[in-house]
Amino acid sequence: MRLPSYIAALEQFQARLRMELHKIEVHFTIKYRVKTFTSYYAKLLKRKTEGKETNEEIHIHDIMGTRVVCPFLEDVEFVEKSLRKTFTVREVERKGAEHTFREFGYSSTHLLLEIPSDIREQYPDLDVRIAEVQIRTFLQDAWAEVEHELIYKNSSSITPLDEPLRRKLAALNANLSLSDDIFQEIRDYQRRLHCELNKRRHSFTTQLDEIKPGLTATIPTVSPAQKDTRIMQIINGGHVEVEGETGSGVPEVNTNNKDQLLLCALSAHNEKNFALAANVYTKILEQEIPPYIKTLVLVHRGKAYFSQSNYEDALKDFKAAAECEPGDSRAFYHIGIVSRILDDNNSALKALQTCVDINPFHVDALFALGRVYFDMGDYTGALEYCEKTLLVEPESASAKEFRKLILSRMKL
Repeated sequence: MRLPSYIAALEQFQARLRMELHKIEVHFTIKYRVKTFTSYYAKLLKRKTEGKETNEEIHIHDIMGTRVVCPFLEDVEFVEKSLRKTFTVREVERKGAEHTFREFGYSSTHLLLEIPSDIREQYPDLDVRIAEVQIRTFLQDAWAEVEHELIYKNSSSITPLDEPLRRKLAALNANLSLSDDIFQEIRDYQRRLHCELNKRRHSFTTQLDEIKPGLTATIPTVSPAQKDTRIMQIINGGHVEVEGETGSGVPEVNTNNKDQLLLCALSAHNEKNFALAANVYTKILEQEIPPYIKTLVLVHRGKAYFSQSNYEDALKDFKAAAECEPGDSRAFYHIGIVSRILDDNNSALKALQTCVDINPFHVDALFALGRVYFDMGDYTGALEYCEKTLLVEPESASAKEFRKLILSRMKL
Protein backbone atom coordinates (compact mmCIF):
# COMPACT_ATOMS: atom_id res chain seq x y z
CA MET A 1 0.00 0.00 0.00
CA ARG A 2 1.52 3.29 -1.14
CA LEU A 3 -1.32 5.46 0.16
CA PRO A 4 0.49 6.51 3.40
CA SER A 5 3.49 7.65 1.33
CA TYR A 6 1.21 9.58 -1.02
CA ILE A 7 -0.47 11.33 1.89
CA ALA A 8 2.76 12.16 3.71
CA ALA A 9 4.51 13.41 0.55
CA LEU A 10 1.50 15.53 -0.41
CA GLU A 11 1.43 17.06 3.08
CA GLN A 12 5.01 18.20 2.64
CA PHE A 13 4.45 19.33 -0.94
CA GLN A 14 1.48 21.56 -0.11
CA ALA A 15 3.37 22.95 2.90
CA ARG A 16 6.18 23.89 0.51
CA LEU A 17 3.62 25.57 -1.77
CA ARG A 18 2.11 27.46 1.13
CA MET A 19 5.54 28.67 2.28
CA GLU A 20 6.35 30.04 -1.19
CA LEU A 21 2.98 31.72 -1.69
CA HIS A 22 3.23 33.52 1.66
CA LYS A 23 6.09 35.48 0.06
CA ILE A 24 3.72 37.25 -2.33
CA GLU A 25 0.86 39.59 -1.42
CA VAL A 26 -1.99 37.27 -2.34
CA HIS A 27 -4.77 36.04 -0.10
CA PHE A 28 -5.21 32.37 -0.92
CA THR A 29 -6.74 29.12 0.26
CA ILE A 30 -5.14 25.73 -0.40
CA LYS A 31 -7.05 22.47 -0.79
CA TYR A 32 -5.35 19.13 -1.42
CA ARG A 33 -6.23 15.47 -1.74
CA VAL A 34 -4.90 12.09 -2.83
CA LYS A 35 -7.11 10.61 -5.55
CA THR A 36 -9.16 7.65 -4.40
CA PHE A 37 -8.61 4.33 -6.14
CA THR A 38 -12.22 4.38 -7.44
CA SER A 39 -11.71 7.80 -9.00
CA TYR A 40 -8.30 6.80 -10.36
CA TYR A 41 -9.67 3.64 -11.96
CA ALA A 42 -12.67 5.48 -13.47
CA LYS A 43 -10.35 8.04 -15.05
CA LEU A 44 -8.09 5.28 -16.38
CA LEU A 45 -11.05 3.55 -18.04
CA LYS A 46 -12.26 6.83 -19.50
CA ARG A 47 -8.84 7.47 -21.04
CA LYS A 48 -8.86 4.01 -22.61
CA THR A 49 -12.35 4.50 -24.09
CA GLU A 50 -11.52 7.92 -25.59
CA GLY A 51 -9.99 6.26 -28.61
CA LYS A 52 -6.42 6.25 -27.37
CA GLU A 53 -5.70 2.66 -28.35
CA THR A 54 -1.99 2.48 -27.78
CA ASN A 55 0.45 0.18 -26.09
CA GLU A 56 1.97 3.09 -24.23
CA GLU A 57 1.31 3.32 -20.52
CA ILE A 58 -1.40 5.81 -19.56
CA HIS A 59 -0.20 8.26 -16.92
CA ILE A 60 -2.62 9.83 -14.46
CA HIS A 61 -0.88 12.95 -13.19
CA ASP A 62 -3.42 14.18 -10.64
CA ILE A 63 -3.05 11.33 -8.13
CA MET A 64 -1.60 13.98 -5.84
CA GLY A 65 -3.66 17.14 -6.39
CA THR A 66 -3.49 20.60 -4.87
CA ARG A 67 -5.76 23.54 -5.55
CA VAL A 68 -4.87 27.18 -4.88
CA VAL A 69 -7.92 29.45 -4.74
CA CYS A 70 -7.65 33.25 -4.61
CA PRO A 71 -9.99 36.25 -4.91
CA PHE A 72 -8.96 37.98 -8.14
CA LEU A 73 -8.01 37.11 -11.69
CA GLU A 74 -4.65 38.85 -11.37
CA ASP A 75 -3.89 36.70 -8.32
CA VAL A 76 -4.05 33.60 -10.51
CA GLU A 77 -1.25 35.03 -12.62
CA PHE A 78 0.80 36.05 -9.56
CA VAL A 79 0.51 32.55 -8.08
CA GLU A 80 1.53 30.91 -11.36
CA LYS A 81 4.58 33.16 -11.68
CA SER A 82 5.60 32.40 -8.11
CA LEU A 83 5.33 28.64 -8.60
CA ARG A 84 7.27 28.79 -11.88
CA LYS A 85 10.18 30.39 -10.04
CA THR A 86 10.29 27.70 -7.37
CA PHE A 87 9.25 24.43 -8.99
CA THR A 88 10.01 22.63 -12.23
CA VAL A 89 6.94 22.91 -14.48
CA ARG A 90 6.36 19.93 -16.74
CA GLU A 91 3.11 21.05 -18.35
CA VAL A 92 0.60 23.91 -18.31
CA GLU A 93 -3.06 23.63 -19.27
CA ARG A 94 -5.51 26.51 -19.24
CA LYS A 95 -8.96 25.02 -18.84
CA GLY A 96 -11.86 26.95 -20.32
CA ALA A 97 -9.81 28.71 -22.99
CA GLU A 98 -11.26 26.42 -25.65
CA HIS A 99 -14.92 27.13 -24.83
CA THR A 100 -17.09 29.38 -26.98
CA PHE A 101 -19.66 31.69 -25.43
CA ARG A 102 -22.35 29.04 -26.05
CA GLU A 103 -20.48 26.36 -24.14
CA PHE A 104 -20.03 25.83 -20.45
CA GLY A 105 -17.02 24.64 -18.52
CA TYR A 106 -14.88 25.96 -15.73
CA SER A 107 -11.82 28.17 -16.17
CA SER A 108 -8.70 27.10 -14.36
CA THR A 109 -4.93 27.01 -14.75
CA HIS A 110 -3.46 23.54 -14.26
CA LEU A 111 0.25 23.09 -13.65
CA LEU A 112 2.04 19.77 -13.54
CA LEU A 113 4.93 20.29 -11.14
CA GLU A 114 7.78 17.96 -10.30
CA ILE A 115 7.73 16.90 -6.68
CA PRO A 116 11.01 18.19 -5.20
CA SER A 117 13.68 15.51 -4.98
CA ASP A 118 14.22 15.97 -1.22
CA ILE A 119 10.55 15.07 -0.63
CA ARG A 120 10.71 12.04 -2.96
CA GLU A 121 13.86 10.76 -1.28
CA GLN A 122 12.07 10.53 2.06
CA TYR A 123 9.59 8.00 0.62
CA PRO A 124 11.38 5.26 -1.35
CA ASP A 125 8.12 3.56 -2.38
CA LEU A 126 6.67 6.78 -3.81
CA ASP A 127 6.13 6.01 -7.49
CA VAL A 128 4.76 9.47 -8.38
CA ARG A 129 7.07 12.22 -9.60
CA ILE A 130 4.41 14.74 -10.67
CA ALA A 131 1.76 16.63 -8.71
CA GLU A 132 -1.04 18.66 -10.25
CA VAL A 133 -1.66 22.18 -8.98
CA GLN A 134 -4.87 23.94 -10.02
CA ILE A 135 -5.09 27.73 -9.68
CA ARG A 136 -8.51 29.41 -9.70
CA THR A 137 -10.46 32.35 -8.42
CA PHE A 138 -13.10 31.73 -5.77
CA LEU A 139 -15.85 32.10 -8.38
CA GLN A 140 -14.12 29.74 -10.81
CA ASP A 141 -13.79 27.23 -7.98
CA ALA A 142 -17.46 27.54 -7.05
CA TRP A 143 -18.49 26.92 -10.66
CA ALA A 144 -16.09 23.98 -10.99
CA GLU A 145 -17.56 22.30 -7.91
CA VAL A 146 -21.13 22.66 -9.18
CA GLU A 147 -20.19 21.78 -12.76
CA HIS A 148 -18.47 18.63 -11.53
CA GLU A 149 -21.68 17.44 -9.85
CA LEU A 150 -24.17 18.53 -12.52
CA ILE A 151 -22.24 17.83 -15.71
CA TYR A 152 -19.01 15.87 -15.30
CA LYS A 153 -20.58 13.12 -13.19
CA ASN A 154 -23.80 13.12 -15.22
CA SER A 155 -22.62 13.81 -18.76
CA SER A 156 -24.79 11.03 -20.15
CA SER A 157 -27.96 12.56 -18.69
CA ILE A 158 -27.62 15.88 -20.57
CA THR A 159 -28.58 15.27 -24.18
CA PRO A 160 -28.61 17.57 -27.22
CA LEU A 161 -32.35 17.92 -26.61
CA ASP A 162 -31.68 19.67 -23.29
CA GLU A 163 -31.04 23.00 -25.03
CA PRO A 164 -32.90 25.16 -22.43
CA LEU A 165 -30.84 23.58 -19.65
CA ARG A 166 -27.64 24.08 -21.61
CA ARG A 167 -28.49 27.75 -22.17
CA LYS A 168 -29.10 28.26 -18.45
CA LEU A 169 -25.78 26.66 -17.55
CA ALA A 170 -23.94 28.71 -20.17
CA ALA A 171 -25.59 31.91 -18.91
CA LEU A 172 -24.67 31.08 -15.32
CA ASN A 173 -21.05 30.43 -16.26
CA ALA A 174 -20.94 33.67 -18.27
CA ASN A 175 -22.31 35.63 -15.30
CA LEU A 176 -19.65 34.20 -13.00
CA SER A 177 -16.92 35.03 -15.53
CA LEU A 178 -18.29 38.56 -15.86
CA SER A 179 -18.33 38.88 -12.07
CA ASP A 180 -14.64 37.95 -11.95
CA ASP A 181 -13.91 40.66 -14.52
CA ILE A 182 -15.91 43.24 -12.55
CA PHE A 183 -14.22 42.34 -9.26
CA GLN A 184 -10.85 42.84 -10.95
CA GLU A 185 -11.94 46.20 -12.39
CA ILE A 186 -13.08 47.34 -8.93
CA ARG A 187 -9.76 46.31 -7.45
CA ASP A 188 -7.84 48.15 -10.18
CA TYR A 189 -9.92 51.26 -9.55
CA GLN A 190 -9.33 51.08 -5.79
CA ARG A 191 -5.60 50.69 -6.36
CA ARG A 192 -5.49 53.74 -8.64
CA LEU A 193 -7.60 55.75 -6.20
CA HIS A 194 -5.41 54.87 -3.22
CA CYS A 195 -2.30 55.71 -5.22
CA GLU A 196 -3.66 59.17 -6.09
CA LEU A 197 -4.83 59.75 -2.50
CA ASN A 198 -1.39 58.83 -1.13
CA LYS A 199 0.26 61.25 -3.56
CA ARG A 200 -2.13 63.94 -2.31
CA ARG A 201 -1.29 63.30 1.35
CA HIS A 202 2.45 63.41 0.71
CA SER A 203 2.16 66.53 -1.40
CA PHE A 204 0.06 68.33 1.25
CA THR A 205 2.47 67.44 4.05
CA THR A 206 5.47 68.62 2.04
CA GLN A 207 3.69 71.87 1.14
CA LEU A 208 2.86 72.52 4.81
CA ASP A 209 6.53 72.27 5.69
CA GLU A 210 7.34 74.81 2.98
CA ILE A 211 4.69 77.27 4.20
CA LYS A 212 5.38 76.88 7.92
CA PRO A 213 8.42 74.70 8.76
CA GLY A 214 8.06 72.41 11.75
CA LEU A 215 4.30 72.02 11.45
CA THR A 216 4.30 68.26 10.82
CA ALA A 217 5.90 65.39 12.71
CA THR A 218 7.03 63.49 9.62
CA ILE A 219 8.01 64.80 6.21
CA PRO A 220 7.59 62.01 3.65
CA THR A 221 10.29 61.30 1.14
CA VAL A 222 9.44 63.24 -1.99
CA SER A 223 8.99 60.90 -4.91
CA PRO A 224 10.74 61.64 -8.23
CA ALA A 225 9.11 64.52 -10.06
CA GLN A 226 6.20 63.46 -12.17
CA LYS A 227 6.26 64.14 -15.87
CA ASP A 228 5.20 67.66 -16.78
CA THR A 229 1.84 66.56 -18.07
CA ARG A 230 -0.53 69.08 -19.62
CA ILE A 231 -4.07 68.61 -18.37
CA MET A 232 -6.69 70.50 -20.32
CA GLN A 233 -10.24 70.82 -19.10
CA ILE A 234 -13.08 70.54 -21.56
CA ILE A 235 -16.25 70.57 -19.48
CA ASN A 236 -19.03 70.77 -22.00
CA GLY A 237 -21.33 68.35 -23.69
CA GLY A 238 -21.39 66.23 -20.54
CA HIS A 239 -17.76 65.13 -20.44
CA VAL A 240 -14.31 65.97 -19.16
CA GLU A 241 -11.35 65.20 -21.39
CA VAL A 242 -7.83 64.95 -20.00
CA GLU A 243 -4.92 65.26 -22.39
CA GLY A 244 -1.33 64.19 -21.82
CA GLU A 245 1.86 65.93 -22.93
CA THR A 246 1.72 64.29 -26.35
CA GLY A 247 -1.69 65.75 -26.98
CA SER A 248 -3.28 62.32 -27.27
CA GLY A 249 -6.50 62.31 -25.31
CA VAL A 250 -7.28 59.88 -22.54
CA PRO A 251 -10.80 58.41 -22.99
CA GLU A 252 -13.52 60.87 -22.11
CA VAL A 253 -14.77 60.98 -18.53
CA ASN A 254 -18.53 61.01 -18.15
CA THR A 255 -19.49 63.71 -15.65
CA ASN A 256 -22.22 61.43 -14.34
CA ASN A 257 -19.60 58.83 -13.38
CA LYS A 258 -18.44 59.97 -9.95
CA ASP A 259 -15.61 57.41 -9.80
CA GLN A 260 -14.06 58.67 -13.04
CA LEU A 261 -14.55 62.29 -11.99
CA LEU A 262 -12.79 61.66 -8.67
CA LEU A 263 -9.81 60.04 -10.38
CA CYS A 264 -9.71 62.91 -12.88
CA ALA A 265 -9.73 65.47 -10.04
CA LEU A 266 -7.06 63.67 -8.03
CA SER A 267 -4.84 63.26 -11.08
CA ALA A 268 -5.16 66.96 -11.88
CA HIS A 269 -4.46 67.78 -8.23
CA ASN A 270 -1.30 65.67 -8.24
CA GLU A 271 -0.21 67.35 -11.46
CA LYS A 272 -0.53 70.67 -9.57
CA ASN A 273 -3.34 71.83 -11.83
CA PHE A 274 -5.30 73.10 -8.84
CA ALA A 275 -7.86 75.11 -10.79
CA LEU A 276 -8.89 72.04 -12.79
CA ALA A 277 -8.94 69.90 -9.64
CA ALA A 278 -11.19 72.37 -7.78
CA ASN A 279 -13.50 72.60 -10.80
CA VAL A 280 -13.91 68.83 -11.07
CA TYR A 281 -14.37 68.48 -7.29
CA THR A 282 -17.18 71.04 -7.63
CA LYS A 283 -18.76 68.93 -10.41
CA ILE A 284 -18.82 65.97 -8.04
CA LEU A 285 -20.32 68.02 -5.20
CA GLU A 286 -23.15 69.12 -7.49
CA GLN A 287 -24.35 65.51 -7.63
CA GLU A 288 -26.16 63.38 -5.08
CA ILE A 289 -23.42 61.66 -3.11
CA PRO A 290 -23.24 59.95 0.32
CA PRO A 291 -21.98 62.06 3.27
CA TYR A 292 -18.64 60.24 3.54
CA ILE A 293 -17.91 60.88 -0.15
CA LYS A 294 -18.98 64.51 0.21
CA THR A 295 -16.61 64.86 3.16
CA LEU A 296 -13.74 63.38 1.16
CA VAL A 297 -14.36 65.68 -1.81
CA LEU A 298 -14.75 68.77 0.37
CA VAL A 299 -11.45 68.04 2.10
CA HIS A 300 -9.67 67.62 -1.21
CA ARG A 301 -11.22 70.71 -2.76
CA GLY A 302 -10.16 72.57 0.38
CA LYS A 303 -6.61 71.30 -0.20
CA ALA A 304 -6.77 72.53 -3.80
CA TYR A 305 -7.79 76.00 -2.55
CA PHE A 306 -5.09 75.79 0.13
CA SER A 307 -2.47 75.06 -2.53
CA GLN A 308 -3.50 78.27 -4.28
CA SER A 309 -3.10 80.19 -0.97
CA ASN A 310 -6.87 80.67 -0.94
CA TYR A 311 -7.08 79.98 2.78
CA GLU A 312 -10.55 81.46 3.32
CA ASP A 313 -12.25 79.13 0.82
CA ALA A 314 -10.12 76.24 2.07
CA LEU A 315 -11.33 76.88 5.62
CA LYS A 316 -14.95 77.00 4.43
CA ASP A 317 -14.60 73.59 2.77
CA PHE A 318 -12.90 72.03 5.79
CA LYS A 319 -15.64 73.37 8.10
CA ALA A 320 -18.32 72.09 5.70
CA ALA A 321 -16.64 68.66 5.78
CA ALA A 322 -16.68 68.69 9.60
CA GLU A 323 -20.40 69.56 9.59
CA CYS A 324 -21.07 66.80 7.06
CA GLU A 325 -19.22 64.14 9.06
CA PRO A 326 -18.61 65.31 12.67
CA GLY A 327 -16.77 62.09 13.45
CA ASP A 328 -14.15 62.54 10.71
CA SER A 329 -10.88 63.63 12.32
CA ARG A 330 -9.34 64.74 9.00
CA ALA A 331 -11.65 67.73 8.62
CA PHE A 332 -10.83 69.05 12.09
CA TYR A 333 -7.11 68.53 11.50
CA HIS A 334 -7.24 70.67 8.38
CA ILE A 335 -9.30 73.34 10.14
CA GLY A 336 -6.61 73.47 12.79
CA ILE A 337 -3.80 73.74 10.24
CA VAL A 338 -5.41 76.58 8.27
CA SER A 339 -6.36 78.40 11.48
CA ARG A 340 -2.75 78.23 12.64
CA ILE A 341 -1.48 79.56 9.32
CA LEU A 342 -3.99 82.41 9.72
CA ASP A 343 -2.54 82.98 13.25
CA ASP A 344 -5.85 82.10 14.89
CA ASN A 345 -4.30 79.96 17.63
CA ASN A 346 -7.46 79.60 19.72
CA SER A 347 -9.43 78.16 16.77
CA ALA A 348 -6.44 75.97 15.89
CA LEU A 349 -6.29 74.54 19.43
CA LYS A 350 -10.02 73.82 19.47
CA ALA A 351 -10.02 72.05 16.08
CA LEU A 352 -6.83 70.08 16.70
CA GLN A 353 -8.04 68.99 20.14
CA THR A 354 -11.29 67.76 18.56
CA CYS A 355 -9.21 65.86 16.01
CA VAL A 356 -7.20 63.99 18.69
CA ASP A 357 -10.35 63.39 20.73
CA ILE A 358 -11.72 61.53 17.71
CA ASN A 359 -8.40 59.90 16.81
CA PRO A 360 -5.88 59.87 19.69
CA PHE A 361 -3.22 58.44 17.36
CA HIS A 362 -3.33 61.25 14.77
CA VAL A 363 0.39 61.97 15.01
CA ASP A 364 0.39 65.17 12.96
CA ALA A 365 -2.46 66.65 15.00
CA LEU A 366 -0.63 65.82 18.24
CA PHE A 367 2.53 67.45 16.93
CA ALA A 368 0.64 70.51 15.64
CA LEU A 369 -0.97 70.95 19.08
CA GLY A 370 2.49 70.99 20.62
CA ARG A 371 3.63 73.64 18.14
CA VAL A 372 0.60 75.85 18.83
CA TYR A 373 1.15 75.67 22.59
CA PHE A 374 4.83 76.47 22.02
CA ASP A 375 3.98 79.56 19.94
CA MET A 376 1.63 80.68 22.71
CA GLY A 377 4.43 80.36 25.27
CA ASP A 378 2.85 77.36 27.04
CA TYR A 379 5.93 75.11 27.13
CA THR A 380 4.35 72.61 29.53
CA GLY A 381 1.50 72.04 27.07
CA ALA A 382 3.97 71.90 24.19
CA LEU A 383 6.05 69.23 25.98
CA GLU A 384 2.94 67.18 26.80
CA TYR A 385 1.90 66.89 23.17
CA CYS A 386 5.45 66.44 21.96
CA GLU A 387 5.75 63.43 24.29
CA LYS A 388 2.41 62.09 23.03
CA THR A 389 3.72 62.44 19.47
CA LEU A 390 6.81 60.39 20.37
CA LEU A 391 4.65 57.69 21.96
CA VAL A 392 2.86 57.26 18.62
CA GLU A 393 5.93 57.72 16.44
CA PRO A 394 9.11 57.18 18.53
CA GLU A 395 11.47 57.68 15.57
CA SER A 396 10.13 61.10 14.53
CA ALA A 397 13.21 63.28 14.01
CA SER A 398 11.04 66.41 14.00
CA ALA A 399 9.50 65.54 17.38
CA LYS A 400 12.91 64.74 18.89
CA GLU A 401 14.32 68.10 17.77
CA PHE A 402 11.19 69.86 18.99
CA ARG A 403 11.57 68.22 22.42
CA LYS A 404 15.13 69.54 22.69
CA LEU A 405 13.89 73.04 21.82
CA ILE A 406 11.12 72.92 24.43
CA LEU A 407 13.48 71.69 27.15
CA SER A 408 15.99 74.44 26.32
CA ARG A 409 13.24 77.06 26.67
CA MET A 410 12.16 75.48 29.96
CA LYS A 411 15.84 75.45 31.02
CA LEU A 412 15.60 71.76 31.97
